[in-house]
Amino acid sequence: MKKILIGFTLAATCLLTACSLEENPESKFSEGEAYKSSTLIYVNTVASIYSSIGNGLYGGTDCVHTLQEFTSDATMLPGRQGDWVDGGKWQNLFLHNFASSTDTYSSVWNHLYQIIGLCNSSIDKLEELKSVNTDAEGYIYELRALRAIYYYYAMDLFAQVPLVTSSSTSISDVSQSNRSDVFKFVTEELEACLPNLSEEKSQNSGLYYGRVTKAVAYMCMAKCALNSPVYTIDDTSLTSYQAFVGDDLSGDCLASETQGAQVSAAGKTISITVDGTARDAWSTVVYCVNQIKKLGYELQGNYADNFIVANQNSVENIFTRPDDDVVYKIEDYNLMRSIHYNHAGAMGYSSWNGACSSVRQMQILHYGEANQDPRLAINFYTGTDYTEDTNGVLVNDGATSQNLSYEPLKVAVDFPAGADAHDVKCAGARFKKYEYDASSTIQKDINNDLVIWRYGDALLMKAEAEYRLGEKGDALTDVNTIRGRVNASLLPSLTLNDLLNERMAELSWEGVRRQDQVRFCTFTQPTVDRYVGVWHNASAGDYNVDTQGYTNVYPIPYSVLNLNKNLKQNPGY
Repeated sequence: MKKILIGFTLAATCLLTACSLEENPESKFSEGEAYKSSTLIYVNTVASIYSSIGNGLYGGTDCVHTLQEFTSDATMLPGRQGDWVDGGKWQNLFLHNFASSTDTYSSVWNHLYQIIGLCNSSIDKLEELKSVNTDAEGYIYELRALRAIYYYYAMDLFAQVPLVTSSSTSISDVSQSNRSDVFKFVTEELEACLPNLSEEKSQNSGLYYGRVTKAVAYMCMAKCALNSPVYTIDDTSLTSYQAFVGDDLSGDCLASETQGAQVSAAGKTISITVDGTARDAWSTVVYCVNQIKKLGYELQGNYADNFIVANQNSVENIFTRPDDDVVYKIEDYNLMRSIHYNHAGAMGYSSWNGACSSVRQMQILHYGEANQDPRLAINFYTGTDYTEDTNGVLVNDGATSQNLSYEPLKVAVDFPAGADAHDVKCAGARFKKYEYDASSTIQKDINNDLVIWRYGDALLMKAEAEYRLGEKGDALTDVNTIRGRVNASLLPSLTLNDLLNERMAELSWEGVRRQDQVRFCTFTQPTVDRYVGVWHNASAGDYNVDTQGYTNVYPIPYSVLNLNKNLKQNPGY
């Protein structure tokens, strides 16, 4: 499948780790040879950057997806006796002790600024080449849009970040920009690039496979607009995000209509220009999603087909990370670190028996109830569902003489000594979303492209924007379109909490949950899984009750602060 090479990777110099912003890639050709044709210009300025993205967004052990999922209310990696503890790293992430997991933040920060730095270098080189090659200008717009997407992620995760747009900028000159300034930069860059981007589909094999196209830019713009009430806060005190601290301490973790109304009102005062017209935040979301639809995107008839091995044919996937075991060889750890090793062994695979769904997510999906959401069985292994992949073979749990049976409601942050051996090994619903690729010759290098953004997400974004604009009938129609696709029961009415729950059901494991919770003011609230006094490993801290809102952004990595004394730590850390 998909044997279209994005490009040759330039011999690497420093990978912009710890915010080193000087990039000077060296080609294995002389400079004259490297840029003497349009093909070589593309290969050595654009394709090389896409090749460097790797699993930094999705699939790596420490990537953007990790920080969006494993700190949310949906996903955890519990301490299983004899299996995973990792010095309490994963439990601390889930329990919001963010100052402790510095390696995770460093890995994500370094990846984001590696790609930003490579974009800056290539843009500067292409500016030099514009006068001699007519293709160079189009490549500049594409790389500016890609750089904007990476600044969107940096702004989302770390708030006040350095805004650097030239490879000649000295590290001693770098300082942090206000979050609203980064937001303004991202949206203005996308607006400038949109008319100059291709209308081809990025998810389909071909010339634009895996590249930033018009639909990808509209999707990033819509996400910026959707989260703009968060992204336009410039106060840098400990209570900057106090308005996003939820007030439900019951463990139900419900979204408040009162707080939601305040967020909705804030979005109506924010102006964003797209395609030459200024609109408020929510109208911008609606407009961008409508533009994506005009470009030919729609819901795939079968939800699961977005994640099958041959998912490059999806009409729904907007931005994917190309993946296979021959050309791209980009690792995806999600299946490996989730399923039980005896389950994997029966498929001829190996795994680490770790990550799983929270109890809360199973409750929202009505696990085991008459109205269980149909997407639960598509996205998760429960009970002995794994026999679908083992030709009906039941396997031992590795701890007792019992057969392995995943138990979604028995998962906990950690298991104390003396806990039931089967529960320890088998608690928690496991990652299943992507079709198991039995054809892969290298474990982790699967042939399913990993989905970053898709139209199902876009349509739910539109529904939320409509709700916040007071157009609740239109919002309900869009939500029921999503639910109808999987034959879930249609909702008679809609609340903010329904919208948040629907996003969990539709987008499980897709790396959006933390961002959604922050926007819906539930990220800081306790749940049935995490609360003060919850049992945890001795190497992890107790659940961090944040009544001020500072955990809505992550700490700047200490290695970055040590390297650049111009940067200041985010409040609370």
